[in-house]
Amino acid sequence: MMQLRSILVTSEEEICEPLIIHQPMLRAALIENGASGLPPHDVSATLGKMLALFARMVGAKRILEIGTLGAYSTIWMARALPAGGKVVKIEFSEKHAQAANRNIERAGLSEAVELRVGKALDVLPTLTGPFDMIFIDADKPNNPHYIR
Repeated sequence: MMQLRSILVTSEEEICEPLIIHQPMLRAALIENGASGLPPHDVSATLGKMLALFARMVGAKRILEIGTLGAYSTIWMARALPAGGKVVKIEFSEKHAQAANRNIERAGLSEAVELRVGKALDVLPTLTGPFDMIFIDADKPNNPHYIR
């Protein structure tokens, strides 16, 4: 008779952590974000991997990211782009944008990322599309306005 044992899983990370290969540039971005005093709101490694997978699935060449914090998610998505691809990101906070730029440069992705600093509702009308993928990770009350 087969015996079943129960397994207690306490978090998504316990399941997914072994599946994610942490690149030094990603770890460095998280360290930079903490050292820069950014709030600990980075996406999880699992979500970063999922964003990269989505970008590859749709064959994204241009991605729009609204809200970038320290660019952890940006790095995941930019690495998934083909040569010549671009992530256009909008960040409200100059402090966050500076940390994001340091992370992007350290990751060697400056050519694949374009940063716009300002209120997303002001910056969005100045952008030229189309975008193959859009990741909205900013102030949630404005999400309906961003979509419009």
